[in-house]
Amino acid sequence: MKHVFIVNPAAGAASALPSLLQRIKFAAEECNIDYEIYNTKTIGDATVHAKEVCANNPDEHFRFYACGGDGTVNGVANALACMQNAELAIIPSGTGNDFVKAFSNLENFNDITKVIKGKVLPMDLIKYGDKYSINILNIGVDCDVVARVEEIKRKPYMIKGMAYPTAVMQVFMKGYGVEFKVETDDGQVFDGEHVLALFANAKYYGGGFKSAPNAYVNDGLMEVVVVDKVSRPNFIKLLPKYKAGTYIDYIDKYPFIHYIRCKKAKFSCNSVMGVCGDGEISPATTLDIEVIPNAINVVCPEGSTCIAYK
Repeated sequence: MKHVFIVNPAAGAASALPSLLQRIKFAAEECNIDYEIYNTKTIGDATVHAKEVCANNPDEHFRFYACGGDGTVNGVANALACMQNAELAIIPSGTGNDFVKAFSNLENFNDITKVIKGKVLPMDLIKYGDKYSINILNIGVDCDVVARVEEIKRKPYMIKGMAYPTAVMQVFMKGYGVEFKVETDDGQVFDGEHVLALFANAKYYGGGFKSAPNAYVNDGLMEVVVVDKVSRPNFIKLLPKYKAGTYIDYIDKYPFIHYIRCKKAKFSCNSVMGVCGDGEISPATTLDIEVIPNAINVVCPEGSTCIAYK
């Protein structure tokens, strides 16, 4: 098996890159594997490179290591969707690193030797249009928040872990709420003015928001959360429970939150909106969204388990 480390030099702190490259080389040599390191050059390069490697070597088995944040993981996952001779491993070096929160003992992801020795688990992907999300697809105010987070993270005074909640509050201080419709395959329809909709394969996003607490990465279902437009005071009251994932225990008290599990859904609106898949934003007016079961092979590091696995 060939091991390909796809490194995003722009992820995380630039000062950490030399150390990351050194750790990769040391672990690869210790484990005596056939490997190469590829540094991405532009947005989308991780997807392009992984696809080219597989296309040029159709008879070879590959393990691709996404060395970056959730965007890098998303890029590699899009290349490997529905491929049987390729595996996705993760060396988290971004700022959010939300997908790996589906596993126990997160420190093992930083031990590259343990990742190399990890076991493979088949997992679902969420397909939307011609793209895939391995973690969470979100639409509405969340997309505005993601864009704002990128600006906030560059502020020298920002405390680590506070960029996302700060962005949420800034966005909600402005006008929010937009008309769109979500239809699920069991006939439920949510049509009106909403704050957000999310379609989850895993549990966490936004730097630690447990917005889909009942999500599992291999159950053939996605968790769908639709939040109707709500007053700012009610939203502020809700935010701590939404972040902790405990809002689901009080769902009857929040009639403006709809939590559904389904295999397929359709999103539509009258104007172009941002759609954010694992932090990567693209425009859309309509989308067919569905779970693709066992669409990707993901490496669980030695010493860890996937706590979002049935």
